Amino acid sequence: MTKTFTQYLIESEQTYKYRIKIAGFDDKDRIKEIEEQLGRYDIIKMTEPKITPVMQDPLDFPGIKNMEVCTFEVELAYPAGQQELFQMLEMISRKPKRNIKIVTTHFAEGWDENEGTIPNEDPAMLENDYPEETKAQKEAKSRYHNPADHIENPGDATFEVAGGDTPDAETTNDLPQGKLSPLGSTKNDKPEPKSSAR
Repeated sequence: MTKTFTQYLIESEQTYKYRIKIAGFDDKDRIKEIEEQLGRYDIIKMTEPKITPVMQDPLDFPGIKNMEVCTFEVELAYPAGQQELFQMLEMISRKPKRNIKIVTTHFAEGWDENEGTIPNEDPAMLENDYPEETKAQKEAKSRYHNPADHIENPGDATFEVAGGDTPDAETTNDLPQGKLSPLGSTKNDKPEPKSSAR
């Protein structure tokens, strides 16, 4: 299928947006250096970095303790592989890869919208009392509360089985027991070796 000029134009105008988080990073000079390096991908814009206070367990960084998190978004005209971005950010920030998080802005915004919510569940329902029992539920509860009350002579409940009672199955305990030990009670005959001489 051939593409129209408009389709080519739309595709050529596509941009690549990322949200970048770096734990334990607040150096403004190095942030400027990151912006300069992103110029290789024809940077369209970069938001002002937001730095959180020091957090005991920073979100998105399991195993990292007591660090602030620097967050900013970038929009690029040319695609940049995440591996290339990681390498560049590691080099400039001097932080290991586990301190760096890169996601597409589309994914990050979707996560922000749904964070802390459980799909298909009304949170108000968890706080409500149980609904009152209906008349039928109360009757059923009183009738079947104790099933033993509805069995005649519950202490002597016997039932007839078609075909009569089945005899008890035999087990190895019912087999006759010998008086000799299985080890060393009988003497095996030793074979006579034949001469190899001919």
